[in-house]
Amino acid sequence: MDESDLLIADRIAQEVGRLGRIVTALRRHRGDIAVAHVLVQLIDQGPQRVSAIADAVGIDASTVSRKVAELVAAGLVERRADPDDGRAHLLAVTPAGARICEDGRRKRVELVASVLSGWPEESRRRLAELLGRFADDVQDAGRRVSRRPGGEN
Repeated sequence: MDESDLLIADRIAQEVGRLGRIVTALRRHRGDIAVAHVLVQLIDQGPQRVSAIADAVGIDASTVSRKVAELVAAGLVERRADPDDGRAHLLAVTPAGARICEDGRRKRVELVASVLSGWPEESRRRLAELLGRFADDVQDAGRRVSRRPGGEN
């Protein structure tokens, strides 16, 4: 990589960080981020144990346990017997929890559509394509780093 590549990468990293802070602020305003991550994980992957949810969303198991207790009390998540281990239980989203997630998703989609409403269709399509590719590549790079000796996992 030459200096120009590093300058471009720095600009992208700064903008991604800025976007992340904006999204975090919006989510904080709308509700608990950890709760949303737990619900989405259960909807996307089906019933799971607390430890699997914690690993998938990058939150420690004790935090997930507290959030799950809140979600169960609110009727958004239910505990089910684990068919593979009678001593354990799996967590699953209830219909009410699924509705909450769908409402949140719809609001996010409406916000993004509003922001992009003045963009040409080809630009919107290209942005979606490039963001998806970037997210995939960052995820793959993170996996490679965590597998190295001395990596975080």
